[in-house]
Amino acid sequence: MARLITDEKLGAWLLKCDPEANPELRHRVESPGAVVVRTWCVANTYRSRMMKPGDRAVLWISGNGRRLTRGIWGVGWVTGDIQQGRADAPPASLGDVPLDIPLFEKGAEVSSTALVGAGITDLEVQLQPRMSNPSWVTREQLSRMETLLGSWPAYVPPEQATGRR
Repeated sequence: MARLITDEKLGAWLLKCDPEANPELRHRVESPGAVVVRTWCVANTYRSRMMKPGDRAVLWISGNGRRLTRGIWGVGWVTGDIQQGRADAPPASLGDVPLDIPLFEKGAEVSSTALVGAGITDLEVQLQPRMSNPSWVTREQLSRMETLLGSWPAYVPPEQATGRR
């Protein structure tokens, strides 16, 4: 069976977060000051095994939209290889991907409504929101989203990314 995602098609990895299930991130987003997401939990799939340093990454807030606007809350980079759990963990177990995703300030997020308003209705997260992490964005989809996202932060190798919380 052919895989859906290839290096030629991949624009960015998309990582979903339900703020009701992750109150720590919700609290950090609502706090003043710069917030950077450094790791995220992903399923052990061919997708997560494809993730590599230098790949673009997008943080999507999901959930009911009451506490935090549903949509894109930050963009950045994968900074390392997946860190699997214990050596004796089952093959489908979860691992953590190292990241550098500076979050947008509250109010600067790109809402799912804004994406739909711009004609972006075909993201995997919009069509199948309950899939496990990671989801993905094609190069073509990412190019359509660029005007909404603004400039992408520069890639900072992990050894140089000190001083951010």
